[in-house]
Amino acid sequence: MPVVCVGVSHHTASVALREPLAFAPTEHREFLTKAARDVAEAGLAEVALLTTCNRTELYAASADVSHAFSAVPNRLPQLLAERWGGRDVQVDTHLSAWVNTEAVRHLCRVAAGLDSLVIGEHEVLGQVAAAHELAVDERTAGPILDATFQAAVRAGRRARSETGIARHPSSVSSEAVRQLRSLWGDLATARVLIVGTGQAGKLAGDALRKRGARRLSVVGRTAAHADTLARAWQGVALPWHALEAALREADIVVSCTGAPHAVLTRELMESALRGRESARPLLIADIAVPRDVEPVVRSLPGVTVLDLDDVQRHVEENLAGRQLEIPAVEAIVEDEVQRFEEWRRGAELRPVLSAMWARGEAIRRRELEKALRALGPTTPEVRAELDALTRSLVNKLLDAPARRLREETDLDRRGVYVRASVDLFDLAEVRDSSGDGR
Repeated sequence: MPVVCVGVSHHTASVALREPLAFAPTEHREFLTKAARDVAEAGLAEVALLTTCNRTELYAASADVSHAFSAVPNRLPQLLAERWGGRDVQVDTHLSAWVNTEAVRHLCRVAAGLDSLVIGEHEVLGQVAAAHELAVDERTAGPILDATFQAAVRAGRRARSETGIARHPSSVSSEAVRQLRSLWGDLATARVLIVGTGQAGKLAGDALRKRGARRLSVVGRTAAHADTLARAWQGVALPWHALEAALREADIVVSCTGAPHAVLTRELMESALRGRESARPLLIADIAVPRDVEPVVRSLPGVTVLDLDDVQRHVEENLAGRQLEIPAVEAIVEDEVQRFEEWRRGAELRPVLSAMWARGEAIRRRELEKALRALGPTTPEVRAELDALTRSLVNKLLDAPARRLREETDLDRRGVYVRASVDLFDLAEVRDSSGDGR
């Protein structure tokens, strides 16, 4: 019953390399459907996709209790490599992979905020839960990934309620705002424009207000969302067609749309800059993946652009307090991993052990009836003694292998024992239910 994961994150790839692996909501569903079909050929029956601004990870699992993977099936990294398309990318150097317990542990660490660019950040827990919900809705997740993601969500919730890992709320958005403040100074003097009305935009606006920004404008493609945020910040909502004019007036821009392409293009920025005073600097924080700002915009006079790579390079400065909470969070992660392993061990062994005992009981009954017919008429007491004797023999014969199966904690060895039990006891019902065609 293996669980496998392959993915790319801020640990292994720059934001430019992560961009092709960003998924819009509709693409997310389409990819899941395709992935579920493709991984079935590799013996995997379940699949889920976790995609955030800092990572894209593909999780898969097999319900075959007699099968265990010691490595990630080739089809999983191929699916992500195909997403990169014809780019000149050495895929293997940017992908990370985890198998079985390590895959479960990794997802728990992700949900707990231990693997984030900003340790302990809040958004990732909701993103893990959303990935699980979507896989369930699309029927690409089954009992194994369901248990895996539930373990991760529990770890994330416990980390935030039982430790101080998130005592001082922080996020990519707030870290970007912190860096903008260090570059600008008093944010109360800045005219700030937020481009995008999603969760990242909301967090950025909240962080800006908290750090002193008072003149906020927000541009979004959905007017109602922009209005809601503007009211919360005592700011101004602007229609999307007013973006160029808003850029011309702004001192600081935080861009965080979910667009699949750049929205702050060189052409748009050059047009906006032509109407500005030449001495006025413009700071832009691009915290979107794919990036909202075309890379060439960095070369325009008077413009400073921060992207997620820049945020990552400076984020360690503000994490000393949270670092002290890491051991406590790691302990929670291990607790949830062990809880998952107990569930998996039971789920794997239950059909095998049930089939073993059922096979032993069927043989016992058949042989007992044969012996009783050979003995001829017997008293109820003799029949009861023979029934107890044969039952005791079967129990004693099966007790040792059943106990060995239950107590084995090494996943690979347990997989060998399970497969051997299925073959040696000829448990066809288990083999058939697992989809093994042997």
